[in-house]
Amino acid sequence: MSKRNAAVILYVALLAASALQVLQSIVVAHFFDPEHLAPYRYGILTAGFAYLFATGLIESVFYFISGKYAADARRYVGNTLAGCVAIFLALLLLFHLLVKPYLLVHTELGPYLREVGAYLLIALFLFVNVAAHNVLVGTGRTGAASGLRVFQYLLRITAIAATLFSGLISSIYGLIVLIVFLEAFQTLLYGLVLLSGKLLSFRLRGIEAGAQYRYALGLGIAGFIPFINASLDKIMISAFLGASSFAIYSVSAIELPIAGILMSVFGSVLFSTYVGYAEGGDHPSMAALWRKCSTYGMIAIVPAGILVFLFSDVLYRLILPDAYFEGHRVLGIYALLLLLRFNSPDVLARALNRNAVIVQAAAAMLIVNVAGNLVFIKAFGLWGAALANLCGTAAGWIYYLARYARLLKQPASALLPWKPYVLLIAISAVFFGAARWTFDNIWISIALILLGGAAYLCYAFSLLEKQEKEYVRGWARRMGIPLQKTS
Repeated sequence: MSKRNAAVILYVALLAASALQVLQSIVVAHFFDPEHLAPYRYGILTAGFAYLFATGLIESVFYFISGKYAADARRYVGNTLAGCVAIFLALLLLFHLLVKPYLLVHTELGPYLREVGAYLLIALFLFVNVAAHNVLVGTGRTGAASGLRVFQYLLRITAIAATLFSGLISSIYGLIVLIVFLEAFQTLLYGLVLLSGKLLSFRLRGIEAGAQYRYALGLGIAGFIPFINASLDKIMISAFLGASSFAIYSVSAIELPIAGILMSVFGSVLFSTYVGYAEGGDHPSMAALWRKCSTYGMIAIVPAGILVFLFSDVLYRLILPDAYFEGHRVLGIYALLLLLRFNSPDVLARALNRNAVIVQAAAAMLIVNVAGNLVFIKAFGLWGAALANLCGTAAGWIYYLARYARLLKQPASALLPWKPYVLLIAISAVFFGAARWTFDNIWISIALILLGGAAYLCYAFSLLEKQEKEYVRGWARRMGIPLQKTS
């Protein structure tokens, strides 16, 4: 399967899975008000902290099934999964022997320790499932990885919706226990697929385990500050405004799925290509590929970010109970993050084995984020934390761009297509802004949205390279949509 087809398949699958995940959050919010939803959201945050300790090892698997390590890939996979289990057991002991009785009992999580402890069990299955997904993608088995991911979220939303609507589950604790069993079943499926594909071996002798752990440690340290950045706004909202505001903010502070998916696709499917360029010292090709991915990422996400920002209040009235309406501004500001999340920011650093760049960029983000939260929460309340996150992300992107230009000895314009970027934003802002302004006359608003969409698609199509244009034409012909050839 070509890299392009693999990327398309993975993108569609991850988009479907993410849409199901968002739908799950909406369904749960309809059955629990913010106060009762708080322990579930605290459990998700705690599992995220647990994942932080394994993220370096999980992400390292891409590197150690590629290039010179490919011959021993299955044993590096076994080493990764064994390490994940060991990390989970250590975290479980730490939680129950120290963190839970002596630390968390004195925090906002104190009343919810039973639910948080139960949700922590999901971390083990999360470790294994994400690692297995990475292995399948990294070895070119994108179809299997995509199918399993969609099945996982489809099964979860079906089971959760069925049990909530039927009344079989009426408490957050019962909901968490159900999710634990669902994740365990998915882990079993991943294990069977890895074994059937001969991608897993626990005969670990002869591999450079130490090299993987050192590489993973660098990635883990590099990922620590970004995780704090991603969680800081939620933590500070909880500390300053309380559990109910935390629940509203957590439900609302969601990047549209296409952002994370694009970065995941570009960072995983193309990682081996970046590594090949890096090992050959072909820095111009690395820059050109990153620029190409940035262009296609912009095309996909810029209009969605601006549309949701302008219509966030309308969306909230349609999909969530009134108790959560305060969070619509948070969703709108998070939508603007899409204007900065059009490519994987750290893939070049990982391919070059320069993880220090990730740490430095994250430090710049953290400084801006902390300062912003302290100022903006006091000034603007709930949505001030989202604004601080947006400013921090912008600072990190500027640093990444400057460092990559220096490392690859390329001008910034060789990495980032500035002119298309500005024009894509301008077209979206003009037409969708006019549609929002005329929203009282719904037919004029719809006409402006359709006109803006047509103008946007025409310009976006002109940005594609010849091969991609032919690919789009072929897809359109299969869908019965005629497209004229252009020079």
